[in-house]
Amino acid sequence: MQTTLTDINELNIRAPFSSLFPIGSDTLDSIKTNMASNGFDDVFPIIVWKEENTIVDGHTRYTAAMAIELPQVPVLFKSFENEDDALLYSFHVQRNRRNLADEDIIRCLEVLDKLSASTQTTDGSEENSLTKKELSRIRAKELGTSASKIEKAQKVLEHGDENLKESVNSGDKSINKAFQEMQEMRRESGELKGKSTTGLASAGRYTKALGKLIEEINRIKEDGWEELSPEKIRMDLDSVKEMID
Repeated sequence: MQTTLTDINELNIRAPFSSLFPIGSDTLDSIKTNMASNGFDDVFPIIVWKEENTIVDGHTRYTAAMAIELPQVPVLFKSFENEDDALLYSFHVQRNRRNLADEDIIRCLEVLDKLSASTQTTDGSEENSLTKKELSRIRAKELGTSASKIEKAQKVLEHGDENLKESVNSGDKSINKAFQEMQEMRRESGELKGKSTTGLASAGRYTKALGKLIEEINRIKEDGWEELSPEKIRMDLDSVKEMID
């Protein structure tokens, strides 16, 4: 396969390819520095979907080349039957190139599950008959992680709210922490039975408890403080302070 020097401004960049693996600032800076000194290494060309003239792999190199204003870049044009085919190619190239962090895993898992659902509706894919545990083992091999982590990630995708999912996507929370917080919220709502098995959701419980306390104190204040002495209130507050200290 031969690479072709192509005008960088002629290449298209769009989702979902551009958002599958977000560009790290440190990696981008390193590539820009190297590229400014040594040029664009054509051993690692940008992979472009020939029929759509769209980049499917090489977004960091493309961004670095744009930043240092390279007029042309080496491109390998590759044909794909459709967007799903191109997306799977992009995923597997990246998967072989890096160790996936939790934010990569949950993002890729969501993409793979969507592709799987799309395939099932068109050709009755074998994955349709697999149990959740069997599918988790398959996804674990694809993503190079444990089946347990995949099961937790799938639960977060299935039951977590958008804020919780975004916290994993942004790297602010691990899959395990998001899973534990989600399970705690489901227990508090009555959706799940049983006691909490971890303290990871303590911050959420504290915020909720404090809100209820402030609401009740405001109600008491509106009704009047006659039955409470200032000394009693201060003593109670001091007790809370001592507990925190």
